Amino acid sequence: MKTYSLTRRLIVTVLLVETLLAICTTGVALLYERHQHLQTFDVMLRGRADSLLGAVQDAEDNSDNVMLAPNSIDLRRDDLYQVREPSGRVLGQSPQWDNQLQGQFSESVRGKNFRFRNHKYRGLVLHGVRQVDQNNDHPGISRPVIIDYAARLKPIEHDLADAGRFLLLSNSLVLLLTGIALYFLLRRGMAPLESLAAQAAAISPPSWDFQAPQQTLAVSELAVLARALESSMRKLADSFNQQRTFVNDAAHELKTAVTIIKSSLQLLDSRPRSVEEYRRGLQSCLVDCERLEELVLKLLTLARLEQSAVSELAPRGQTNLSEALREIAIQLDSLATLRGIRVQLNLNENVDALLPPEECETLAFNLVLNALQHTPSGGNVTLSTEATETTARMTIEDTGEGIDPADLPFVFNRFYRGDRSRARTTGGTGLGLAICKAIVDAYGGTIEIRSEPGRGTRLCVTVPAAKTVPHLQPVFSLDS
Repeated sequence: MKTYSLTRRLIVTVLLVETLLAICTTGVALLYERHQHLQTFDVMLRGRADSLLGAVQDAEDNSDNVMLAPNSIDLRRDDLYQVREPSGRVLGQSPQWDNQLQGQFSESVRGKNFRFRNHKYRGLVLHGVRQVDQNNDHPGISRPVIIDYAARLKPIEHDLADAGRFLLLSNSLVLLLTGIALYFLLRRGMAPLESLAAQAAAISPPSWDFQAPQQTLAVSELAVLARALESSMRKLADSFNQQRTFVNDAAHELKTAVTIIKSSLQLLDSRPRSVEEYRRGLQSCLVDCERLEELVLKLLTLARLEQSAVSELAPRGQTNLSEALREIAIQLDSLATLRGIRVQLNLNENVDALLPPEECETLAFNLVLNALQHTPSGGNVTLSTEATETTARMTIEDTGEGIDPADLPFVFNRFYRGDRSRARTTGGTGLGLAICKAIVDAYGGTIEIRSEPGRGTRLCVTVPAAKTVPHLQPVFSLDS
């Protein structure tokens, strides 16, 4: 993928927008300037036409005619004019006058633009009245006069060109200064982001410690990213530490099992033994091999569940929690009887959960077995289920020894045992509850545990329901 500079792109974008705005404002300013100049030009045209009207004098003949006194005319040489009477009689005109100019002049208050001999002109028509034969006793005779007057627009074009050049120069200077200011401001504004990137680049697998720079946290837009990075780094550190602990614990457990098998075989090989001694030694090695196989299977199960939770590819299925708990209670009935523990079933029907049967059986078996292993003789283990419109829940409650509050936050960690001296007696590997937690997480559920030392433990699993079910009362209770 081709990379690009965010700073350069922002500068170019701002300058393009500012250029468009400058073009628009310059166009509006020039249009307004032209309008004002044309209004002033029309006033000038009327003033010059009025001076022509003043040059209209009595012809001193018997018919009381008027004429244009040439000596009293002082106008620009390139102006066009014609003084005439309504009858069409021409009293006078400029040397450049041409008959093709007839009709080119505006009769309104505003002038009219036209071209004449490759030059731009603006002209208007002025209607005036001259008094002739005036004396003290007679006001004179009113003689109407029509004046066609036009002047070149070259001065206005020069003024507009000067204004355009000025606006172009000033806008170019503003754009240049804006670009320079944007560059330094953006570089300064991007400094917290660069500092954050440098801090993030310093992260390495041995050390996941990450702390966002203070200047980054001071920027509200970057503070969200910085806190997200801090949170992600903490989660990565926890995950890395968890994986490292898992590998160390797994290696320790496997090494212990292999060492026991090796020691048993070395002991058998140390001296000649009877057939019965060899048989007992091989049986002991077989038991240790079965324990090692169980550990490996649990490790594989845990790895598969965690991979499914991460990739969101966990297979879906539907299982009745009540039926699953009933079957597990039957399977473990002999163990409960042998230990003198009473198992009570308080199950609702149609508690269907979005769990595959295999995963649900593993979940229920581990939880019930864990409760039986930590409940003394004469105690009770209660299995119950219930459902709502959106969730299915199963609860395993025992009257066992309970869990120390200091150990409670870690009971779902892999290979964690509150009392390691009892690991062999209970047959535990420290993976049962970790597997249960992985199953529940993989299928969008929750698992909660409450315990009081000496009073027992209550473990509740909530998973999405397979369908909407009404609230049902318990339909049976079984003591074993």
